[in-house]
Amino acid sequence: MPTSRRHAIPNLPTPDFTYDPHAAGACVAGVRPFRNGSYRLDSELASGRFVVHNYGHGGAGITLSWGCAAKVAEIVKKRIAVSHDTQVAVLGAGVMGLTAATLLRDLGLEVTIYADRNPVETTSHKAGGQWAVSVVAFAGKEQELKGIIKTSYTTFKNSIGAGFGVSEVPNYSREVTPGLEVVRRLAPGLMPERESLMRMPFENHTKPGFKYQTLLVEPPIFLLRLENDLSARGVTIEPRQFISKSDVFSSLPQKVIVNCTGMGAKKLWNDQDMEPIKGQLAMLPKQPALKYLYGQDGYMFPRSDAVIIGSTFEVGVDNETIDPAKCKSLVRHIAALFGQAVPVAMPEYHIHHPRNARLFDPTLPTGV
Repeated sequence: MPTSRRHAIPNLPTPDFTYDPHAAGACVAGVRPFRNGSYRLDSELASGRFVVHNYGHGGAGITLSWGCAAKVAEIVKKRIAVSHDTQVAVLGAGVMGLTAATLLRDLGLEVTIYADRNPVETTSHKAGGQWAVSVVAFAGKEQELKGIIKTSYTTFKNSIGAGFGVSEVPNYSREVTPGLEVVRRLAPGLMPERESLMRMPFENHTKPGFKYQTLLVEPPIFLLRLENDLSARGVTIEPRQFISKSDVFSSLPQKVIVNCTGMGAKKLWNDQDMEPIKGQLAMLPKQPALKYLYGQDGYMFPRSDAVIIGSTFEVGVDNETIDPAKCKSLVRHIAALFGQAVPVAMPEYHIHHPRNARLFDPTLPTGV
């Protein structure tokens, strides 16, 4: 059961919300590869190829990456025990492709990644980085997701201090955080229990809230480490843009193909369940004194490279055009909660609005 902290709580440092939305790199945009119904993690035989699909994880790609990669490796291992194939093609250089390639290389396979973007150009690189199962559907896959969650969390936690950009940090939230509540429900005891607070420990905060102890994964550090490790082990990333599934089969020599193309699967595999959800982030200068994550109808993640404030939630929008006005509103909203700006109505496109939670986990109670 959650515990209550009724003693006086000193205020934690207040962020500096000075922000120029038009400065270079101050606003970034990416498209989450959301799949209606559930993510896809399965295999099929097509045109003489063994294809493993691993995509549709929405905003939880980094969070679920190691767990999904372990499932991919398990599927491929069973296949090659019979087929004796030694070469594997991985499609996509986002976090799903890089982690899958890592574990496939662990099997002793010759792995080549084919992608139309380098890791630094992918949506994975633009992610905020909190470890939480957010913006992903998983209808009918609760047991599978439970295993994925456990593997991912354990792998990330064991990599703290090893150069993967992972740290354990508190997350303070005005309301329960759906992406972390999924973890509490499916894998109780995996993470430290949340704490109920009489008040949030920040300037201008007087209402109750919650404290979670979770992980922060910094995508720029994590992806670069994966890329460098793969390169050192002989895994290359080949620039390639496929126009269709038949193009994939006709142009690649490998008999085993792992499809980690995210939104690209909508076109390549004609997956009409794929739906883009655009997200924009405001990037404030780094502030080393901030050692916590924060969420209240939006979020703030202090990383070593920047303070990330997000995020927008634009269903059906499939472009990465930045909107400085929206990024400015994200900052202004969080700043107002700390008493550092005039309060404003929360924009309808904020991702953390409670009414969005049940879109991705319909088992959550109404009002969460």
